[in-house]
Amino acid sequence: MVPWHFSPVRWRNMTTATQDLVRDRRRSHLLTIFWGMLPAIVGLAMFQYGPLLIALRNGFYDLALLNPERAKFVGLANYVKMTKDPLFWQSLRNTAVYSGGKVLLEVPFALLLALLSQRAIKGIGILRTAVFSPTVTAMSTISVIWNMMYHPQNGLFNSILSGVGIAPQPFTTSPSQAMASILMMSVWKDVGTSMLILLSGLQAIPQEFYEAASIDGAGPWEQARHITLPLLRRTLLYATVLVTVFSFKVFTPIYVMTKGGPVGMTRTTVYYVYEVGFQYMQMGYASAISVVLMAIMVIVAVLQNRLLRTEFEY
Repeated sequence: MVPWHFSPVRWRNMTTATQDLVRDRRRSHLLTIFWGMLPAIVGLAMFQYGPLLIALRNGFYDLALLNPERAKFVGLANYVKMTKDPLFWQSLRNTAVYSGGKVLLEVPFALLLALLSQRAIKGIGILRTAVFSPTVTAMSTISVIWNMMYHPQNGLFNSILSGVGIAPQPFTTSPSQAMASILMMSVWKDVGTSMLILLSGLQAIPQEFYEAASIDGAGPWEQARHITLPLLRRTLLYATVLVTVFSFKVFTPIYVMTKGGPVGMTRTTVYYVYEVGFQYMQMGYASAISVVLMAIMVIVAVLQNRLLRTEFEY
């Protein structure tokens, strides 16, 4: 076998001893790469692919968390039960509402902030820092702070509303406002990450395109429509899929702020998995729900990729 960094002609012109030496060095190089990657491989196997395989297996068992040795194989019974479970369908609907709202609000807002951040204006560094700072703060901490600001009587937001003559709002204690309240907090926290992703995509677009368009008389809107958006579609796809995947996995703000209430209006699928697995002790059923949620996430990501993919290269 010819090592990848040698042409066949050059390889044939080498002596046997030189070829053996090259092979030994190549083998040593590959071993070095392997040992360097081994911790990451072990970590993925232990904390990602291993639990995934265990969840797939547990989904076919009637498995109690406190009595795992009494696991009973039930085949597809957990999946059949899921189709008749109103709480599962409610959680799935809530997850879809949260995920859809997160994408529709965060991605366009992040794009607007990225466009503003790209401009060389005074104070732009402060804007970038202010937008990105919440992303490095723990979600649990932010959830506690926003929960206090949402307090129906003593919260900051109701104090501001009272100051402008608007009646106090229940926010997270209202079935109609709870999900929107959590959504606003989540967008505020995560929009900085999406902004940086889109900003990197904007900065990768060659400025020559805009200069040529300006010479041809194209205005800002024409440039955005025919240059920015087409060449930013791959970055928009990445940001959209990333936001969607993380929104499907939302748990911490639900647990901290509402515990799935009021009347289950903020019970997302991941939170329902927690309830089923760790409160009702039905780990087999919880595993089956997790597998279905993962399958839905994959399907949604594939659909987004088909809708937003582009052949533009630059």
